[in-house]
Amino acid sequence: MTLDRYISAVRAVVAKEMVRRGFSVNEAARLLGVTAAAVSLYASGKRGGELAAKVESDERIMSIIRSYVDAIAEGGRSGVLDLTDLAQAVKSAFEAPSRAKADVTLLIMERIKLEQETAVRSMALAYRSANPLARSLFMQIAMDSMRHAEILTTILDYLAGRIKADEIALTEEELRAVSEEERGMRESLAALSGAEDPLVRALIKSIEFDELKHYELVKALIAVKPKRPRSS
Repeated sequence: MTLDRYISAVRAVVAKEMVRRGFSVNEAARLLGVTAAAVSLYASGKRGGELAAKVESDERIMSIIRSYVDAIAEGGRSGVLDLTDLAQAVKSAFEAPSRAKADVTLLIMERIKLEQETAVRSMALAYRSANPLARSLFMQIAMDSMRHAEILTTILDYLAGRIKADEIALTEEELRAVSEEERGMRESLAALSGAEDPLVRALIKSIEFDELKHYELVKALIAVKPKRPRSS
């Protein structure tokens, strides 16, 4: 079944859920990029067909769709998984050659949902906090969660065959230079790790962990055996 069929079905289910949650027909139409008449038909169950009914009957997928609507309600479409990506993930889950592969797709979708929920919640806490250090902490959690959701979406695209990851196109020399920079940046934080304020210590430690993570990520890229250095 084509992706367009899944997009139509998922849009129908999302529109129905939005109206059920209190969105006006006009607001749902604006956010979904369809006409108000189409949303009315979606909400009444007169448009969407058997595939939409199949989506609605799968509780794990509906949990993700409800979270999608939650994210729209929290802040419009900003930071929300694209409807096309959502439909592609649903398609992959339904058409996977094995139950195990379908479960992996759903697990990634569920994790994207959790990361988006954490990002929205942490951003709200950051804006509410009067403490600039606490605000920085919550902003970091929000940014990390948004980045995690983006990474997971890329993984989903890769597993579905929509993108390829065959060639790094960087030399080992370039990667090793980045690796050494990350190690140096981590070591330069050592003098700050003894700060008395617990929030300052937590933020410094978080940066230190990030630098260590960057170092390990670059090492993983080196292990993939990138292209040899270019001859001069």
